[in-house]
Amino acid sequence: MIILVRHGEATHHTEHLTGGWTDSELTERGREQIRKAALRLAGDFRGRKVSLRILSSDLKRARESARIFADVLRVENVETYAFLREKNNGRAAGLTESEARLLYDPPASLRELDHRNYPGGETRRGFFQRTIAGFRKEDISLERENLLIVAHKGTIQNIIFHWLGLDIADVNRLCFSVDILPSSVTVLGINKWKEHAVFLLNDLSHLHTDGYGVFDFKYGSVDAVRQK
Repeated sequence: MIILVRHGEATHHTEHLTGGWTDSELTERGREQIRKAALRLAGDFRGRKVSLRILSSDLKRARESARIFADVLRVENVETYAFLREKNNGRAAGLTESEARLLYDPPASLRELDHRNYPGGETRRGFFQRTIAGFRKEDISLERENLLIVAHKGTIQNIIFHWLGLDIADVNRLCFSVDILPSSVTVLGINKWKEHAVFLLNDLSHLHTDGYGVFDFKYGSVDAVRQK
């Protein structure tokens, strides 16, 4: 079982800073989002003796989110790894969005895999390879352990793509993606037919008492969600 959690709302969201390797912290709203997610997940573990490792990106917003989960689930140790960081945005890290735009080098198309958007940053292909290689280097099994991984949108996407047997070139060719919103919970695992299954994806039910939050997603077309 693999439980993937994106960190909660962070200061780079509210202060209009770039994301990536900007080492932002959770906002109060972000802490509350994560606490709600952790409390809901605790209901699944109540009365069960399950061995669970909690892994986290070493960036502050992920580490703090992971610690909240660890405290609620009564897991003593949180393991932090740099390979679980978001895509490296190079010299744009720590800059405001307006400052970063001055450094931004637009790709020739939206399908580029080896383009660096910012000086010193990662390519999309390099980011994917770094994420997956990290699990191998640290000898962390996605198939044989119960893991709760707290990371970032792009990192979680990479893990899901890999779980589905897709290389980043396959994802690019298929023009495929999954949305991963702050504090969302995704669950992967091996089903009874020995298939790599996605049991839950981008779940935010802990934040909604009415509806599913369908208007919170970043749709590409205003017409697609225009109210009639």
